[in-house]
Amino acid sequence: MKKSTAIRPRRNASLLKLRRKQRILIREQIFMAAFFLEEWYWQREDMKDNKQYKDPDFLTRRWEKMRYQVLGGPGFGHGILQEVIDLRMNDILTRLRNDIPQLSEKDYYAYSYFVAGFNNRTVAHLVGLDSEKTASSLKSQLKDTFLRLNSPYKFEYLEVLPLLPARQLPIWQRNSIFACL
Repeated sequence: MKKSTAIRPRRNASLLKLRRKQRILIREQIFMAAFFLEEWYWQREDMKDNKQYKDPDFLTRRWEKMRYQVLGGPGFGHGILQEVIDLRMNDILTRLRNDIPQLSEKDYYAYSYFVAGFNNRTVAHLVGLDSEKTASSLKSQLKDTFLRLNSPYKFEYLEVLPLLPARQLPIWQRNSIFACL
């Protein structure tokens, strides 16, 4: 293979840093889906002739177990998603639990799903709500709860909730969010 040299390596340095950041972000985004893809492939290819894997109840239980390991859920505890959110956002879920101990598990996990960017329909399905409208009203109730909260982190909770984008918060509230970080 022919060895090539960079023409202007300093000019390419910012581009290389950008590409490295993009590659890391892509890996992080695909990380959660990899668990489900691996399970799907394993069931379809490796275990397709196994008698146990032809039973729909067994497959449903196995998928649910995988879902709760990755996404967590009410009654099952934290999953990888909540751990990643806590890690990336300076323990925001732990602080939320400490600030609002009376917050129900459904509301807590719905908040974590909203933070992850799931839409109302997906959140309603994952938490066990009746409809998308119920998930939307839950999001509004969470917003009202955060606005009444006496915590230095209340605007941070609102900021990551997709209902209230950063451009709608006044400048003094945005400054108070970043002052706490």
